[in-house]
Amino acid sequence: MDKIKRIEEMEKIMDKSADIFNELNAVLDKLCENLPDYKKLDEYYSSQDWFSDVEDSNNNLLPEDLKCGVLSEDGAYNLFGDNHELAIRMVEIAAKMLRRE
Repeated sequence: MDKIKRIEEMEKIMDKSADIFNELNAVLDKLCENLPDYKKLDEYYSSQDWFSDVEDSNNNLLPEDLKCGVLSEDGAYNLFGDNHELAIRMVEIAAKMLRRE
């Protein structure tokens, strides 16, 4: 591989990496901004309010057109599980980046 091709290849890699890092930073900013709301959801899911809301839903006391996926055990459980797996993945990727693997 000659110098020109090598430099062009490295330039593309640098540009692609910079774009990915910028996108990731934007998503991480959104994630950080959402953490207080996520914590609020977590607290709601294990609160008496959640159980009361589920009971009202089961007794058809809520509007029929009310979106209430939050009242399903699976929906929140899956979200919390996804959060856990994502956090582990972020730590593993960060470790690779720091070790330069």
